[in-house]
Amino acid sequence: MSGRELVVTNLDKPFWPADGLTKGDLIAYYVSVAPYLLPYLKGRPVVLTRYPHGFGDKWFYQKDAPDGLPDWIPTWPDGAGDGRVIRYMRLEEPAALAYVANLGTIELHPWLSSCGTPDQPDWAVIDLDPAEGATFDDVLVIARLVRRILDELGVAGYPKLSGATGIHIFCRAQPGTTYAETAEFCELIGRLLLQAYPEKVTLERSVSRRKGKVYVDYLQNRRGQTITSVYGVRPLPGAPVSAPVTWAEVEGQPPRFTMKTLPARLSAVGDLFAPMLNAPQDLRGALARLRRWVPAKRS
Repeated sequence: MSGRELVVTNLDKPFWPADGLTKGDLIAYYVSVAPYLLPYLKGRPVVLTRYPHGFGDKWFYQKDAPDGLPDWIPTWPDGAGDGRVIRYMRLEEPAALAYVANLGTIELHPWLSSCGTPDQPDWAVIDLDPAEGATFDDVLVIARLVRRILDELGVAGYPKLSGATGIHIFCRAQPGTTYAETAEFCELIGRLLLQAYPEKVTLERSVSRRKGKVYVDYLQNRRGQTITSVYGVRPLPGAPVSAPVTWAEVEGQPPRFTMKTLPARLSAVGDLFAPMLNAPQDLRGALARLRRWVPAKRS
């Protein structure tokens, strides 16, 4: 682990007791997938979701770096709305992943922008989140519609399973793109989906008004918002992982992956998100086309 010496503790502690998975298994998983995971964390503020006693027990979010943080884990300061300065962690190497997993971190939530350009997201994310009464099959139908819209726009989208019940579709943005632009890009796609399939699509912010539908959450595209990292573990039964899938798989029933099965998937197909890293796209041009396609909101 980059030559680091790191003390890890309670490796036999049950973290998913029903699945026979321990804290040591969690640490080992994050170290093993580090070559695939770190490109999506490096240079970004990361928020942790910590479960000190494992899945199913008490948990909390952690934005500020903990006391005793090793000096080889860099931080990035950012002002909070209440005047505080938050020191976000930057996870840059396998040992850093082992360190936070040893704290009981199950979920990793990176920003959509980097510390160097915090107001300029590197990708827009179309978050398809089924409400109560909607099914994963509903999510798949809507994801396929998203693909058709993106194809018409000439924009490449990269789908990943959320690891829970939804799908996240990432669209790489060129440098200089703003959060206002990525949010509008995703909102207008959501409005097209709503026009095409009002029976199953919603943009309602009120949870109680989403029942039976799939929420297109364009509001994730804001400064400081985070989304579950690609290859990140979810605090759910079986230790599922948020993993990329191909569009061909989305056209059928995409395979689900867990902390146990994801390494074999990576060995078989590699990192399906990798092409996105070095392929920025003109989302502004696509946004201009969307504005022509979607009627203006009534005031």
